[in-house]
Amino acid sequence: MPRWLGRTLIVAAFVVLGLLLSTVAAWGVDRVAHVDRVNRNVTLAGVEVGGMTDSELDATIDRIATESAADTVMISAPGLDIVLTRAEAGVSVDREATRDAVFAAGRQGNPVTAFGTWVGGLADPVAVEPVFTVDAAVASAAVAALPDTVQQPPVEPGFTYKSGEPVVTEGADGIYVDPGEAAEALAAEVQFGTTPFSVDVPWSPMKPQFDNEDLVAGLSAAEQLAAHDLAVRINGKTAHVGSTTIRRWIDSAITSDGLVPVFNEQRVTDSLESLLDGYATPLPQPVYTVVNGKVTYGIDGDPARTCCGEGAAAALYDEAQAGGRSLVFLPTRLVEDDFGKARIDALGVSEQVSEFTTNHACCQNRVENIHRIADLMRGVVIMPGERFSVNDFIGPRTREKGFVSAGTIQQGHYKDDVGGGISQFATTMFNASFFAGLELDDYKAHSIYISRYPYGREATLNYPDVDLAVINNTPYAILIWTEYTDTSITVQMYSTHYWDVEQTGQSSWRSGACTGVETDRSRTNPEGETFEDSVSALYRPGEGLDCAGHATPRP
Repeated sequence: MPRWLGRTLIVAAFVVLGLLLSTVAAWGVDRVAHVDRVNRNVTLAGVEVGGMTDSELDATIDRIATESAADTVMISAPGLDIVLTRAEAGVSVDREATRDAVFAAGRQGNPVTAFGTWVGGLADPVAVEPVFTVDAAVASAAVAALPDTVQQPPVEPGFTYKSGEPVVTEGADGIYVDPGEAAEALAAEVQFGTTPFSVDVPWSPMKPQFDNEDLVAGLSAAEQLAAHDLAVRINGKTAHVGSTTIRRWIDSAITSDGLVPVFNEQRVTDSLESLLDGYATPLPQPVYTVVNGKVTYGIDGDPARTCCGEGAAAALYDEAQAGGRSLVFLPTRLVEDDFGKARIDALGVSEQVSEFTTNHACCQNRVENIHRIADLMRGVVIMPGERFSVNDFIGPRTREKGFVSAGTIQQGHYKDDVGGGISQFATTMFNASFFAGLELDDYKAHSIYISRYPYGREATLNYPDVDLAVINNTPYAILIWTEYTDTSITVQMYSTHYWDVEQTGQSSWRSGACTGVETDRSRTNPEGETFEDSVSALYRPGEGLDCAGHATPRP
């Protein structure tokens, strides 16, 4: 080897040794300078932390922990991805372990290893990642609270009855993400994995709460429920419910007592409403009053009640469990919660639609009869489509009903009889009905014309063969209201205006010695349809004479 080369190598060796010694010296100085600080050139989650004191590092760890709480973790099952924030999943930064890891960076191993790490850090920082921990209870609760973790719920065994026979549903397993398994898998991933945290878990079987033995026991209890008829009482009437009907009410239910038979409340209600349809109390009818042309109403009788009120199914169930030995008093419910207001409002009795008055002499027996029938007829309501007969409503005119003897026309002769004079009421009501547009279904004019009545437009009464009957041909109810003085009788009709009515003509003709009269009427409804009809009368030439002019025998 040439002498110059040897000298060069010796010089180079001394230079390298000098550099090494100076580097080691620098490392020693730096190590002493950072004895209570983080080593130089250390990062935590990408954040430069080299040279930080304890308090500075703790503040940095707190900030990183807060920021990372919003990062997500994923728990996956076949066909399902559950995404939670780290905070929701109970994943958090282990501050103490992270702090220890940061302070240990560059100080691990023997001095040679530590020196090598320090030298390497001069070029590239020593990267430290946060240490995470999992609160398994929080993770399990978060998974359990998610509805999607149950892919298929278990089928509990059960039964119902159709046509009196049991229809059985057998139990079956469901599948779900087991919260405990998911929490364990996440904990393992956090301990050994790297961010972002993601784990795969299988579907786990989910057992039903009850088995087929519970099903058999429930069916046996159901048959016991239906083993006896039940006697029920409602609105003062008694009925019996048989075993076949009771079976139709039964379903199974899961209660604190297990898988048990129960009564389906809706089926009980529907069944009883059909079975006890005729046991309801009648709907109360409105009682109208007219004062100065204004109509008011009250209710005649108690509100209607029917089967069944709240608690009926429970009462029947309790009695069925007890063996059906006692009478069950069923609760009732109101047929009309508004006590009939909507129904009565719909009747439309709100305004006067016709009025007619006829006059008479004062203070005769016949006036007493006119007033009596007016009192009996005041407040009568004719429902839409209903036919109303005066004879059917009043019946025979008797002294017991308050009628007295007065003049009548019988077989063309004037004759006193109990109830005489009420034909004046009939004529007044006939004309009120005529101008209200009602159908005049049955009527007969007097056989002798009486000048106090409208010519050809009047009616008489004689029980039971001569009647005045009208049909309410409107969609609203008709209220008959009567008023009288010593010398007049008035019949008013209240409803909702429907017909526009006018008398359009009148004609007469000879029929032997008698005179026939026809009076024409025109009625127009709200749709603009017009209907024409007429009423007729046939008058004798005088008292005791027929249409041939011959005398008639006195009755």
